[in-house]
Amino acid sequence: MLKARHEGQALVAFYFFYFCALGAFMPYWGPWLRSVGQGALAIGLLTAAVQFSKVLAPNVWGWLLHHTSMRWLIRGGGLAAALSFLLLFWAEGHFWALLLITLLFSFFWAATLPLVDNISMAWAERQGRRYGRIRLWGSIGFIVLSLGMGILVSHWGLRSFLPGITVFLFLTWWVSRFLPFASDPQSTTAQKLPSFLPELRDFRLWFFLAAGTLEQASHGVYYAFYSIYVEAHGHNSSTVGLLWALAVVAEVLFFWFGDRILHHWGTMTVFVSAFLLTALRWVVIALWPGFVWIVLVQTLHAASYAAFHLAAIHWVFARFPQALRARGMALYASLVYGLGGGIGALAAGWAWPQIGGSATFLAAGILAALATLLLLGMFRPRPALEKLV
Repeated sequence: MLKARHEGQALVAFYFFYFCALGAFMPYWGPWLRSVGQGALAIGLLTAAVQFSKVLAPNVWGWLLHHTSMRWLIRGGGLAAALSFLLLFWAEGHFWALLLITLLFSFFWAATLPLVDNISMAWAERQGRRYGRIRLWGSIGFIVLSLGMGILVSHWGLRSFLPGITVFLFLTWWVSRFLPFASDPQSTTAQKLPSFLPELRDFRLWFFLAAGTLEQASHGVYYAFYSIYVEAHGHNSSTVGLLWALAVVAEVLFFWFGDRILHHWGTMTVFVSAFLLTALRWVVIALWPGFVWIVLVQTLHAASYAAFHLAAIHWVFARFPQALRARGMALYASLVYGLGGGIGALAAGWAWPQIGGSATFLAAGILAALATLLLLGMFRPRPALEKLV
C-alpha cells in the first residue's frame, strides 16, 4: 500500500512539474522571442517548430523501445530536454541558433509525455485508480505557473522566463526517476515486442487519427490569437487571464469526473459530443453574441480538450495490445497534437490577416464539424472499445 502511494505521488508530481513548465512556456514564449529581437514571422516559425517536433519525436522514441527500456528513455529524455533548454541562455537572439535549439529541446520534451501516459494508464488499471484524477494535476500545474510566471514577469521582466522554466524541467526529470516502471509492461526491452505494422492496417485507427488531427488543428486560432481577439472586443489583459483560467478550471473538473462519464456513456459518445461542442465553441466565439456567452463557452474547454484527450487515451490504451501501447500513444501524440497543432498554428497565422478574426474562428468551427463527420463515418468499433467496463 505504501509503495502504491509513493508511485501515485510520483506520477502526480511528474504531471504537475511537466505542465508547470508548459504553463510558463506557452503564454510567454512569443513575448520572450520578441524581447530578444525576433519579428512576427520568426516567432510564428519558432512556435510551429515546437509543434512539428511532436510529429517526429514520439514515433522515434516509440521505435527506440525496440532497443532499450522505457525507464532509460524517460529519464534520459527528461534530462536531455532540461540540458538542451539551457542552451537558449547563449542563443543571444540569433534566429538559426534559436531554431536549432528549439527543435532539439522540443524533440526530447515532446517524447516523454506519451510514454508516461502509457505508464499512468497501466498503473491506474493495476491499482484500481482513475487516470483522469492523476492527469488533472497537470492542469493544476499549468494554472499555477501560467499565473505564477505572470507575477515573475511583472516583477523582473522577461529575463525570468528562461530560469523559471529551467527549474521545472529539472524537477520533471528528477521525479521521473521514481515513476512506477516495474508495473509497466513496456519497461522490458524490445526484442520481445511484436510487429507494429499489422496494427496500422486497421482503417478505424486512421479515421480516429484523422478526426483527432482536425479537432486539434481547429485549436490553432485559439492558442495563437484568442487573447488578441478578446482585447479587440474591448477587454483588458486581466479579463483575458481570467478567461484562460476559467477554461483550465473546467478542464480540471472534467478530469476529476471524466473516467466515470466514460464508463457510463462509452468512448464514442464522449468523442462525438466533444467534437460537436468544440465546433459550437468556435462558432459562438466567431459570432461574439455578448461577453456572457463568451464566458459560458469558455467552459467548453472541458469538452474540446479534456473530454477529447481523456477519451483518446482510453481508446488508444484499449485499442492496442499491451506490448504496443506505448507506440500507440506515441502515434496518437505525434499526429494529433504534433501534426494537428502545427497545421492549425500555421493556418491560423495565414488566415488571421487575410480574412479576419471572426472568419478564422468560424473556419475552426467548420473544421471541428468535419472532424465529427469522420468519427460518424467510422464502422462499429470492436466490442471491447464500445464501452469501458
